[in-house]
Amino acid sequence: MSIKKNYGFNLLNSLLNIVFPIVTFPYAARILSPEGIGEAQFIFSLAQYFAILAAFGIPIYGVKAIAEVKHNKELLSKVTTELLVILSMLVAVVLGVYSLVIINIPDLNANWPAHAIAGSIIFLTVFNVDWFFSGTEQFKILALRSALVKGLSLIILFTFVKTQQDTLEYLFFLVFLYIGNYLLNFLFLFRSIKISFAKIEVSRHFKPLLPIFAMIVATTIYTTLDTVMLGFLNDEKEVGFYTSAVKLAKVSIPVLTSMGVVMIPRATKYAQEKNMAGQLSLYGKSFSFLVLLAIPMSFGIFLLNKEAILIFSGPLFLEAVSDVRILAFLPLLIGLGHLISFQILIPHNKNRSIFYATLIGMFVFLILSITLIPSMGSTGAAIANTATELIVTIGYCIFVPSHILKALPWKAIYKALVSVVLFIPIVFSLQELLKGNPILIFSLSIITCGTSYFLIQHLLFKEELIKEIMITMKKKIYGS
Repeated sequence: MSIKKNYGFNLLNSLLNIVFPIVTFPYAARILSPEGIGEAQFIFSLAQYFAILAAFGIPIYGVKAIAEVKHNKELLSKVTTELLVILSMLVAVVLGVYSLVIINIPDLNANWPAHAIAGSIIFLTVFNVDWFFSGTEQFKILALRSALVKGLSLIILFTFVKTQQDTLEYLFFLVFLYIGNYLLNFLFLFRSIKISFAKIEVSRHFKPLLPIFAMIVATTIYTTLDTVMLGFLNDEKEVGFYTSAVKLAKVSIPVLTSMGVVMIPRATKYAQEKNMAGQLSLYGKSFSFLVLLAIPMSFGIFLLNKEAILIFSGPLFLEAVSDVRILAFLPLLIGLGHLISFQILIPHNKNRSIFYATLIGMFVFLILSITLIPSMGSTGAAIANTATELIVTIGYCIFVPSHILKALPWKAIYKALVSVVLFIPIVFSLQELLKGNPILIFSLSIITCGTSYFLIQHLLFKEELIKEIMITMKKKIYGS
């Protein structure tokens, strides 16, 4: 399947990942309040951390390993079986450790039924084989499966979460989003491979997996345990504020990273073939795409923080406005980090470099969190998160080969920054004229700012990606 078709299906999946929280979180937030959201998110994040540990880096390593053998069905089945065996062993170990943690910490043991529900995502991690479908470039399956599970999840949310006491029901809704995908994954998997334990070589994967796992351990400290640390060092209400701000700041990230997910198998292929021209072309397209969208998204979130919180979470979450301002540029930082690590460093076998960058980020996050969270709550967590993502992304850049780094179209950043300058007078004017109407301010700002941005990019800077989009749309409309 072509990159365009793969990207189309992956974009559909990414758009679903954007639309879904926009529909579900405002409903849940208004019913459960910051405390209810905070309680459910704390429990879920703790289990999610253990699930990530159980996965042992296979969601990252697996894409590359599968991409290398996807054209040989026998090898494809062999590698898949080996990775599933590793997953099964680790899930058993990690689930045991998780159970001991819940049993031996009184505050957690007091709510053990909720932790048991959340723990099901650890048990079913063995069925999480997205890496197989990404490596074989079967993005259509991932998109359609995601749509089905999200549809069923909506039914669960709107049917069972009705009052402020329905925290357990909301937790099950969060868990089902994962386990629904996992179970469907496995059903589709057997259409492509045959599980066979003959002549498998499990041990050969541990050497390349260990650096990735180390990187994952470091990364999840500041991407998943941030919520858990906030819950331990402060309270559930602060977790609720932080959750609202993070979901809002990160809502656009699936679209920004969707291009990268599609490019990983192709980048791996070009790296193996030492096709530098092909690599630079892929990196250039991904970088231009990321910058074109991430900078206006980040500025938009920063300028419309209050309106966004009122629409997305409701007036009870207004204390999260300052957190949103701090987290507003996460789309750009995480997008760049994803591009550099997954498309450049991993295909070039620089897993150790990624580990060093994330290890530094982990220590920065821990120091800032322990220092700031007890007194500043969610705002302290937001500062720690943003500072860490900035440092990690800079660290990634340091390890990129200089000829690749120089070849990236850095002028795209300058063009995007110039193009967003008009956002400031547009948003401030609408906020002054339409006081008390956050929906109208937000809607008109998005339309006006978006139009001005893409006109400047197209007419002044002659942006190639916009030209390509317009040509594609013209062909679709006129059939030529």
